[in-house]
Amino acid sequence: MSEPQGAPPELAPAPRVSAVVPAFNAARYIGGAIDSLRSQTLADIEIIVVDDGSGDDTLAIAKRYAAIDTRVRVLARATPSGKPSIARNQALAAARGRYIAFLDADDTSVPTRLENAVRALERTGALFAFSDKRRFYEATGELAPETTLGGARFIEKAAPYLERTSDNLYLCRPNFPAFLLTFIAINTSTVVFDRELLALEPTWFDESLVCFEDVDLWFRWAEHTRVAFVNEVHTIMRKHAASITAGDPLATRIDGIGVRQAHLARLRGRLSPPEIAAAEQNISELQFHVAYEKWLTNDGSDSRRWFLASWRTRPTTTALLGYLKAWVPRRAAIAASRALGRPGE
Repeated sequence: MSEPQGAPPELAPAPRVSAVVPAFNAARYIGGAIDSLRSQTLADIEIIVVDDGSGDDTLAIAKRYAAIDTRVRVLARATPSGKPSIARNQALAAARGRYIAFLDADDTSVPTRLENAVRALERTGALFAFSDKRRFYEATGELAPETTLGGARFIEKAAPYLERTSDNLYLCRPNFPAFLLTFIAINTSTVVFDRELLALEPTWFDESLVCFEDVDLWFRWAEHTRVAFVNEVHTIMRKHAASITAGDPLATRIDGIGVRQAHLARLRGRLSPPEIAAAEQNISELQFHVAYEKWLTNDGSDSRRWFLASWRTRPTTTALLGYLKAWVPRRAAIAASRALGRPGE
């Protein structure tokens, strides 16, 4: 990895915030992400772009920004890692700010994001904060009418785990990880945290994971601090077909199951019976969906394995029937249904 452009860190005073932007083949979007950070009302920042071996103009665009704004630093990998965790970890090792924020290269931050998030950390004493976002659908050019967490009724669903401190600021209670087992509340591009957390976990983003490496880290950091939630839109998240999660939703789901299982096992002794049941139901449903997708691709052996895993996590009739059904190849099942005059699946 190299740092071809940007102010030499040892010659510049440490900024208040380091904003980390991992990027891979993001030439269409990286300029917007950097511009949104350069336009923050909190100007005492550094913007660390990590190009993960892009094959397009991502690196060249980032370098052009570094040439006109000394706050922009560019780190480059010669070959792609295929994992956002690796790029983020390299940026974290280079970050100098008291506070650190994440922004994916295809997202943008609203101008007050960093100022308001840092204020929330300082008011509450929390070391970690997240906020709401809105989705921008690239295919239609439309901005979602509702915020993501607002539309999902996050505050209502998480009420037993939240303590309101002001009109738009909440502190999550110490048992908040129990809620995270069943609800994806924290989006990486809304996170701002105190660098003190870096010293409290020996592993930052788990580089063995392609997806859900962020959720895994939030679970572990929640062991060391209360979590602040700022009920404001701080990020516009772009939805498009080239994202990692859109490109391989099944792998995303499988990584998510593994992370939930690991943290359920770790937290089980601190959870109430209803919390354990809710987490197990969530995991079982995800396993069922993986099994069904495997069956649709005629992978009977793997499909049966996942149906059985779903049943073992939380025994249900649907999982058992799915397991039995998976002994019949999908093509044969469709042919039999048609022969009986029933619509195929």
